[in-house]
Amino acid sequence: MPVAKTYQSMEIQGEPYQENKRWYVNILSTKGVKKVRWYSDAEYARMYPEEKKDLMDFNARHAFGFDEKGYITIYKGDPKVVEEWAENDRTNIWYNLIFGYYTPSKFPTPKILNGIEPIQLKWEQVQNYEDRMKPHEEVAKLVSSLISVQPCTSNSTYQGQENTWLEKEVVIKENLKREDHFGEKHTHFMRDAEGNLYLWETGAKNLEIGMAVKLKMKVKAHKEVNGEKCTVVWYCKVI
Repeated sequence: MPVAKTYQSMEIQGEPYQENKRWYVNILSTKGVKKVRWYSDAEYARMYPEEKKDLMDFNARHAFGFDEKGYITIYKGDPKVVEEWAENDRTNIWYNLIFGYYTPSKFPTPKILNGIEPIQLKWEQVQNYEDRMKPHEEVAKLVSSLISVQPCTSNSTYQGQENTWLEKEVVIKENLKREDHFGEKHTHFMRDAEGNLYLWETGAKNLEIGMAVKLKMKVKAHKEVNGEKCTVVWYCKVI
């Protein structure tokens, strides 16, 4: 929630507004209308660290392409066939570690090959609360049951130790954009030549999918993303 816990049960009046570089919103309390702070996700996480959200838990409906229509199209079929078909139309077909190859609702569904079945995945099937998505492991299991994805056979392993530096040549596999009170942020998923998975969230860089770069980066944490061991990094510099 964007307001402190004290006010979360109270009705919000109007839209958030900015004063002196801080955001506020009016709420209707028992004593009338009151101005309170409207916190960013980062600020709220610092206030209530026990409720820290997953790195991918941001306005997911729009970030993943469900948008106002409320669905995306995922594809069932032999994984190799789907991949070869999808790679010919990366304008209308996106790739994501959770959904595999899919088409956001704002794009037309491509011409389907024999043996590939389009399946409409509705936001309500993956929604947790407000504009938040259910835990990614839970969503991945749902998608797997719908499109018969084989269990993960990734060879990805954790790289480095927390707070140590790495230098790796990686390829950008995914770049998710989001907006917050501090501007535009990009979550990059990257792999090295051995198939190890890295996650880098930044507002300073917007690297294109498919780009190969050499990065000097600091290990922030180790975590699993959809069953794969992932090295979360920050303070990255292209060298």
